[in-house]
Amino acid sequence: MNSKTDSVCTSIGPELSAAFWTNWVLMAMAGEIAGHALNHIYLHRSGRVIVGLMTCFIAMSILQGATRRLPRVIFWSTAFLLSLLGAVLAGATDISMGGGDIGAILLIAILLIFSFVICYRLTGILPGPTNGPNVRGFFWATAMLAQAVASACADWIADPGGPSSHLAIAVIALGIAATIGLYLCTRMPRSVLFWSAFVLSGTGAALGGHVVMKSVECSTQNAGASCRPSASLATRATREYASRLAKNVR
Repeated sequence: MNSKTDSVCTSIGPELSAAFWTNWVLMAMAGEIAGHALNHIYLHRSGRVIVGLMTCFIAMSILQGATRRLPRVIFWSTAFLLSLLGAVLAGATDISMGGGDIGAILLIAILLIFSFVICYRLTGILPGPTNGPNVRGFFWATAMLAQAVASACADWIADPGGPSSHLAIAVIALGIAATIGLYLCTRMPRSVLFWSAFVLSGTGAALGGHVVMKSVECSTQNAGASCRPSASLATRATREYASRLAKNVR
């Protein structure tokens, strides 16, 4: 592994984690905001949006393995695309299943577990960002599903009928602290800790994206009363679409 590849190597350790996790949270937050914007604008064409984003995502992952130029730019561009795709996929799963955010979380989580199992059975290890070319594809596929789970969890937390946001934030913070503690004090497999931190930080970043979207929504409205706690733009658009489908069925 050359020095350029080492520059994007990650760990939960204090020496490299700060830069990586800061960039990852920013990419995940930006992807969440862009993903919900796409869900709101192209709600009736989510399938085409997913296909287009998947094509770009695959092309970027192939480009990462085909060239050694600009490794950081390619890596973080791919990370943004997977965050964007995860947000769109979570919203599309919620709409297509009709079972709410919890149903979407369970379905995508099952696919995520299958991804871990298949990678381990074929390669003998869990996927990670510093693995060789034979595992790189598994890493990006698993990262996409993991972020989709995180985005679905954030949608559930942000929904008025979901759990308390303060409690959820506290759980995420405690989970991240526990992950760091396990890294420093135990010999627990680093790949397990990495994916735990990945999902937790991704959920926190997605919640941050919801906060930004809500702030923008409130800033564009003149009446302060309209900024009271309510469903996000994507949630309301989903409900409107579901009601239209129900009317068509009737």
